[in-house]
Amino acid sequence: MGLFDRFKRQAKEAVDTNKITIQEGTPEADRIIQQREELLASIQKSKDEKIQNFDSEESEPEKEQWDDFSEETPTNPFSKEKDKKSRKIAQKAEKKERLNSIKTPENKPIDRMKTTTGRTLVATVKNFEMDVSVATVNKGGQIIRGGPVLDEIISQLEEELLQSDMGHSAVMEVINSLKINLIGSRIDTRKGLDKIVEMVVRKSLQDLLEAGYWDFDRTIQSFAVADTPVSIMIVGVNGTGKTTTTAKIAHRLTEQGYSVVLAAADTFRAGAIDQLAAHAERIGVRCIKSQRGGDSAAISRDAIESAKAKGDDIVIIDTAGRMQNKTNLMEELRKVHRITKPDLVIFVADALAGNDAVTQAKEFQRILNFDGVALCKLDTDAKGGAALSIAHATGRPIVLAGVGQEYVDLMDFDPEWFLDSILD
Repeated sequence: MGLFDRFKRQAKEAVDTNKITIQEGTPEADRIIQQREELLASIQKSKDEKIQNFDSEESEPEKEQWDDFSEETPTNPFSKEKDKKSRKIAQKAEKKERLNSIKTPENKPIDRMKTTTGRTLVATVKNFEMDVSVATVNKGGQIIRGGPVLDEIISQLEEELLQSDMGHSAVMEVINSLKINLIGSRIDTRKGLDKIVEMVVRKSLQDLLEAGYWDFDRTIQSFAVADTPVSIMIVGVNGTGKTTTTAKIAHRLTEQGYSVVLAAADTFRAGAIDQLAAHAERIGVRCIKSQRGGDSAAISRDAIESAKAKGDDIVIIDTAGRMQNKTNLMEELRKVHRITKPDLVIFVADALAGNDAVTQAKEFQRILNFDGVALCKLDTDAKGGAALSIAHATGRPIVLAGVGQEYVDLMDFDPEWFLDSILD
């Protein structure tokens, strides 16, 4: 039984037996319809206000991230009363607090079609938005109402979604979207109630996946036409497949006729430099590297300078994997970003990590914004919770999907294909 199958079956049965529907024209039906119209109007008003507030904020001078720090005089960790251990603890706490203050203001819309360095992304041509109005009628039909029966069905769905590794906030987004699209709508019973319910479920998932989807290949092409080399920074936690994804992207771009240079900026992990160099040799591209323990920012800069000197088109920077709670290592990533000013930052996530992948993406974005996600091992993840949650949690789309071990096994992430795979 696939995801949502139980919900679709129970909802159809409840509609068939008139447990969650009511005939149009009754006082209760009129009240439900009016509540739905008021709710939809309230949602649209809230969206309009957010856009208006964002526009007014944009007209004001933008503050540096560091300006948000407290002006209070911090406790001196080097006072004579503190021993060496206490000083270290105080230093770590102060640094952690400083990094925690670096984040995007909550509820402030971000320009999803701009990169972290201000370049314009090329939107995908395909529009996957579904119109559920084809499942409804303007007059007649049955009105879906709320109540204990529908609440019980949706409660069971909520439990199933949590078991699919979706984050709690994403689950609540789906549940709320389902209620908005179901309660108060007039459904045409002649169209097949199971199909209608499936359309509403799909619409709710599409709302969850709503993000600024952009086309990887066309974006690279637009950047390369304007200026070269185009730099791509690959980031993520340990073991998610960054180096392999770097190689896959290099192979993809080489096949399109670009000359690619790899920067072995992962100087932390044993064997990482050799691994990337081996990939470079197989693909037939240059690899700029140094000894283990070298300065990753310097290596990244050298790769870009080398590409400029030799007329190469693309530089892909493979950074070291690091846990998002290691503030010193995250600060090193920020240094690489500050020095190289990459055109694109791609966060690599592991679909099998489930909800952990969502947490990692949120933490990375808080300290180092990224432009899109490459989700690895998507072919082995039957639940799909991570893919559904990442775009919702970060506001950034999944752009690339790893679906195998070979260099060619890197595809554009297609939301429609993904929804088909978990709904069928």
